[in-house]
Amino acid sequence: MNIPPSRVLKFGGTSVADFDAQGRSAQLVANQAESRIVVVSAAAGVTNALVGLSQAVDAGAAENFRTLIHDRQQHFFEALGSPDALKANYWSLLEELDGSGPCEGQARDRLLSLGERFSSLFFAERLRQLGLPAVQLPARFLIATDSQFGHGEPDVARTRQQVQVALADHQGEILVTEGFVGADPQGNLTTLGRGGSDYSAALLAEAADADWVEIWTDVKGLYTTDPRLVPSARPLAELSFAQAAELATFGAKVLHPKTLWPAMRHDIPVFIGSTLDASGGTVIRREVQGERRYAALALRKNQTLVKITSPEMLYSYGFLARAFSLLAKHHISVDLVTTSEISIALTLDERGSEQVLSQAVLEELRELGTIEVQEGLALVALVGDDLNSTPKVAADVFDALDGINVPLICHGASPHNLCFLVAGEDGPLAIQRLHARLFDKRQVAAA
Repeated sequence: MNIPPSRVLKFGGTSVADFDAQGRSAQLVANQAESRIVVVSAAAGVTNALVGLSQAVDAGAAENFRTLIHDRQQHFFEALGSPDALKANYWSLLEELDGSGPCEGQARDRLLSLGERFSSLFFAERLRQLGLPAVQLPARFLIATDSQFGHGEPDVARTRQQVQVALADHQGEILVTEGFVGADPQGNLTTLGRGGSDYSAALLAEAADADWVEIWTDVKGLYTTDPRLVPSARPLAELSFAQAAELATFGAKVLHPKTLWPAMRHDIPVFIGSTLDASGGTVIRREVQGERRYAALALRKNQTLVKITSPEMLYSYGFLARAFSLLAKHHISVDLVTTSEISIALTLDERGSEQVLSQAVLEELRELGTIEVQEGLALVALVGDDLNSTPKVAADVFDALDGINVPLICHGASPHNLCFLVAGEDGPLAIQRLHARLFDKRQVAAA
């Protein structure tokens, strides 16, 4: 039996921000006969308002957030013609919104999921109005997670079972569902963390044995660096999984870092394109044509450098394990690591941690040795191929950084990146100089 190809399409917040944007996205679905699952984010700005509502300090602030969200959803409902088929579900969501306020844990996840639940309701109707056989299917019936509210961890096996059942029950239909949302074994709504809609799309593609994942946003794929920092940055037609994973991890905001995990496990190409201009984009796959020594640059701000110095490290064993165990106990994620005979230097990023480096954590670290902390740094990552085995890579990089202090370098662990820290204010200049040296083949005047 010939199984037709299938695609999972995901539309970000800017791609469903208003009725016109929603229409462009719906037309992209209509243009692709292989569309099988469509994942939508909340309309741009709605999740931020929901977060504000969950944290509102007084009744007036909470009501302002509710009004903002209500008005955005009313705009879509009326623009769709206030269809009778949506009224019951729409009013139910509004009732849930009206009854919401400051909250945390399970209740907060349910509140934050409202933006996606509104979006999927409206987007499915928009597709039906184009004559497509679309049905809204809540993500709680598709993506299975644990009960870690705010950062739900997907259960891949259970997700696959649920998706396969849904596809069998809805043959010939396009399933429209929420990104960022899942459910635990008890049926409680969970979220995958901010930006998790891309991750949702990849998880669903893996579970559905899809042939392709498309991430639609307002940016035309990945670039050699952030065009806002370097106007001459060029779009990248393709990247390998390994290169794209490094870029996503070290600061490229177009793609959620976890998105590539399911795609890599199932070898599913990922496309990133813009609903504002669908003529091009970036394809991410296992193998790419030709070698790209230097692929792209990424910048990540607000980094913290921690140095632990202790004579006990000299010719000892277990010191690193003690340090990392302590940080793990407090759910603090470590990025870069370098060591010397009696010291260890590591970088921390709040995005991967459940808490900042608190005074209590510092006191525990001081039991290991002398502690130095530098905050407000910037991490610069050069991504490419064979960077740890190619002569002159370091020379190319550090010639371009003449006059810029580099308090930490991490190189050699991966063939695909060279990373270093600079002062926060030097981050953009470092990116500009490196792009000029490695991509533009011209020099940028020193600041």
